[in-house]
Amino acid sequence: MTETISPIRAATHSDRSWRPSSGYGFAASSIIAPIAGEELAHAATQFALAFLEGEKPALVTLLGLRPQQNLYVGPEGQWLGQYVPAVLRGYPFKLMPAENNQFALGYDEGSGLLAGAGEAEAFFDDEGKPTERIQQILQFLIGVHKGVEAIGRAGAKLAAHDLLEPWPLKVRDGDTEIPVNGLLRVNEAKLGSLDDAAFLELRSGGVLAVAYAQLLSMTNMANLGKLAQLHAQHAAVSAKREAEIESMFQPIQAEDEIDWDAMLNDTKD
Repeated sequence: MTETISPIRAATHSDRSWRPSSGYGFAASSIIAPIAGEELAHAATQFALAFLEGEKPALVTLLGLRPQQNLYVGPEGQWLGQYVPAVLRGYPFKLMPAENNQFALGYDEGSGLLAGAGEAEAFFDDEGKPTERIQQILQFLIGVHKGVEAIGRAGAKLAAHDLLEPWPLKVRDGDTEIPVNGLLRVNEAKLGSLDDAAFLELRSGGVLAVAYAQLLSMTNMANLGKLAQLHAQHAAVSAKREAEIESMFQPIQAEDEIDWDAMLNDTKD
């Protein structure tokens, strides 16, 4: 799905309304999702977490390991896990950078969820001010953004202490194993050998909690394997069903043609 994010303005959206997303098909090709600090405990019990290489290594959920395949999104757009990352729960709204380090609220006009005035939820009230619901969504997205930034700062401190290392993940494709590049994990041995000063520094800043959450979350890699099996089974069933339906509509061969005249004569007798 191609996003077309436009800022919400009274001049352009006062005569329009919006519908919330009824599923997560929009995220079907997203194989990672950034994690905010407030949801760290939930995410660590549900997903495998990894850091992305960068100046401020972001902590992300692994939603799939093959390009364009989010294993947590079902064939009808339903979410297959118990917890949905916060960055996905605000859709079709998105934050947009504005002046003076502020944010504006944007809406994905390619979502197909825009409607005419009075057909769904309004963007603005009769006085031209954002509705209470719109204000709540903006505050929610700002909170998520700040939480993601906080995790990024924690990741930067872990990197500064040389506690992150490449995670040598591989995806099997038939008989071939394909490496997954760009992911980092906490080096547990180095974490355990920190001197007292470094340990206290990381503990006081809440960084240790992020490190331990990532380490513990790696046991959830098995969840991706189970979901991959479910998708493969569904694909096999769908392919078989399509083949059966297609066979029902094959052209009639000459030897299979029906002799309608003979049948009509039989009925006359």
